[in-house]
Amino acid sequence: MRKIFILLFVSFQLLAQKPVVLPRSTPEAEGVSSEAIINFLDAASKSKHEFHSFMMLRHGKVVAESWWNPYANDLKHTMYSVSKSFTATAIGFAVTEKKLSVDDKVISFFPEDLPTQISPYLAELKIKDLLTMSVGHATDPTGEIAGKNENWVKAFLRTPIVNKPGSKFLYNSTATYMLSAIVQKVTGQKVIDYLKPRLFDPLGISGIDWEVDPKGINTGGWGLRLKTEDMAKFGQLFLQKGMWKGKQVLPASWVEEASTMKIMQDPNATQAKKDSSDWLQGYCYQMWRCRNNGFRGDGANGQFIIVLPEQDAVIIVTAEAPDMQGEFNLLWKYLLPAFKAKKLPANPTMLAKLKEKSASLALAIPNKSNSSGIEAKISGKTFGMITGDRSFENIQFNFNDGVCKVAFKTDSTTHQIPFGAGKWELSETTKFGPYLVAGAKANRVGLPAFKVAGSYTWKDENTLVLTLRYIESPHTETIVCSFDSESVSVDFQSIFTINRKRSISKGILFSNKANAPKLIVRGDDMGYSHSGNEALIKSYREGIETSIEVIVASPWFPEAVKLLAENKTVDVGLHFAITSEWDNVKWRPLTEAKSLRNEDGYFYPMLFHNNNYPKQAVLDNDWKLEDIEKELRAQIEMALKYIPRLSHVSGHMGSTGFTQEVKNMARRVAKEYKLTMVDVDSMKDINVAYTGFDFNNKSTEDRIEGFIAMLDKLEDGKTYVFVEHPGLDNDELRAIYHIGYEDVAKGRQDVTTIFTSEKVKTAILKKGIQLVSYKDVIEEKK
Repeated sequence: MRKIFILLFVSFQLLAQKPVVLPRSTPEAEGVSSEAIINFLDAASKSKHEFHSFMMLRHGKVVAESWWNPYANDLKHTMYSVSKSFTATAIGFAVTEKKLSVDDKVISFFPEDLPTQISPYLAELKIKDLLTMSVGHATDPTGEIAGKNENWVKAFLRTPIVNKPGSKFLYNSTATYMLSAIVQKVTGQKVIDYLKPRLFDPLGISGIDWEVDPKGINTGGWGLRLKTEDMAKFGQLFLQKGMWKGKQVLPASWVEEASTMKIMQDPNATQAKKDSSDWLQGYCYQMWRCRNNGFRGDGANGQFIIVLPEQDAVIIVTAEAPDMQGEFNLLWKYLLPAFKAKKLPANPTMLAKLKEKSASLALAIPNKSNSSGIEAKISGKTFGMITGDRSFENIQFNFNDGVCKVAFKTDSTTHQIPFGAGKWELSETTKFGPYLVAGAKANRVGLPAFKVAGSYTWKDENTLVLTLRYIESPHTETIVCSFDSESVSVDFQSIFTINRKRSISKGILFSNKANAPKLIVRGDDMGYSHSGNEALIKSYREGIETSIEVIVASPWFPEAVKLLAENKTVDVGLHFAITSEWDNVKWRPLTEAKSLRNEDGYFYPMLFHNNNYPKQAVLDNDWKLEDIEKELRAQIEMALKYIPRLSHVSGHMGSTGFTQEVKNMARRVAKEYKLTMVDVDSMKDINVAYTGFDFNNKSTEDRIEGFIAMLDKLEDGKTYVFVEHPGLDNDELRAIYHIGYEDVAKGRQDVTTIFTSEKVKTAILKKGIQLVSYKDVIEEKK
């Protein structure tokens, strides 16, 4: 009995796990010509459009399906704006469940995010206006909102509405995002989770994902990934007026409402222009009307769910097509005439040819070439980048048995990807590929590794071409590596770089020395000015800086926090300050600290006696150790509150080591907070020595040469720290100075120039110096 139960349980599990698939039929049995489909596939393969998949349904059955290798039926595909149709469907379910109505005012859902002044047009804005892309904005605000804000709802609501809502069409992906945010607000679930029991489960759609914004709200207007057959199921549901296997999954009234024209894109377009365009037939609820009385879900670069009620048909396409109207023209030319009112006589010969054609479809693999003479020379070698930013630090090539394994190192990880000679090597990577909405904050965060197919060829003796297909997206990246002696230029090309000026990364050959000198490049004083903040981040992103010291009590600390949050891989230390050195900008203690304040309540400008500032130094006054300790604790706690990854503490202008009792206190307090004190005597704990050169009264070029000469003095096996203060030579920094240090802007700009200099980067690589951070050294000592 127990065995029978186990067998029944296993059988049930197998049945439960079996994916729900659409019924299949032959084209002729459903009144479609196999020959016409073959002609379409031939034309599609020869066209300028790169098709990835195609599926045709007639009378509810799949009559044709094709994938161009390496794309396949079990792979998800980025939907881009096809996502919008699913978001609108979530609104439909919410309307059905009386959680909202399309006439509800948008502002009613977000009282906490409203601007101080609510304009009449914003007050008037309805869910219906979001659905029909008729918000009333002057231009599409998606890039501005998604690229620059953590709170997209708040940013959307403060974007001026200049036209009466509902009066004018303007494509607007953040309008769809707002629909997603509204669904989450009224249901407590992300759209993807809300749709699961209502749409995805009934249709047998699983294994999908959907991007979120920085607040955890599905992006709505883009970011959904699902399979070609899942697209077909959605289209068939709409063709069947919401009916699925005898059950009304989605109300027929909503399907009708969502798929009929609500607004014209260009009311003034001529009839001739309308007759030749599938983008001037009217807009529905997050769907487009098509020519031939169809409607569709539509995504950038050619992702389509096309519903043709008059033909009782659904057509699905995924592609990378820059000319989407041209893609449509192919569909209408070859497939529309293929639909017949009645069954056609069986045509086994053509059916066999169709099956053979579908099985043979493949995107061109780069021609296999003879290996270059330099292949052996560069195999196993690493090229460090001297241009660009830390998103690409170095590249390594390893050739073996017809496979080139390429390692792309960034500031946070190394991506190893195989490329086949004359074949596709399938793998997965966390390396981001080309993406239309790559500028959006949090884009692709949390998604699983991306499935890719890689192939390589030698264009000539010195030019290696790597083709990397992201086979769960529409896009391909072509990486052209041009070698010259001991250097390489790496050019990343994609559909988004066509006819645009590209930044080509340049690298030089270097070897990892077993016992190389290590160098911490420390940038001090983050928070003292906006220009300083920008320069410190630039020196990290584009340069050699490895650790940043932030002054918590300084006026630009809040901005520093935001910038550091956007650059999560940089090591950060508290730069403990009890002085405020500049004449035109000041800051105060976080604590009462009476003995550390001047008569105006600011920190004294100096720590040690300075004749230019009589009685304006800490040591000129009756400072109290207990005040310094309280202030140190307060600054540490503030830093940890906003920068939890803080790894160490350093002293601004000698604040942690000007007497032995201060040194002892500072070390004790830092230890309590599990932080390392890195200044003064504490340097012995982590075995790091200071290094530097004569910076004074030098030209910019002399300072660069001085830094490079300093590198020659670093000894193998030892760790050093170089400390300086990046800045930008602009009006803000020119207003910051103290007596005896008037050229702050020029001097600090030179630091930024040194830290980002290609000449300096080249010297570091050629000398085999390893750049490390305090955090690296601290963790190594544990």
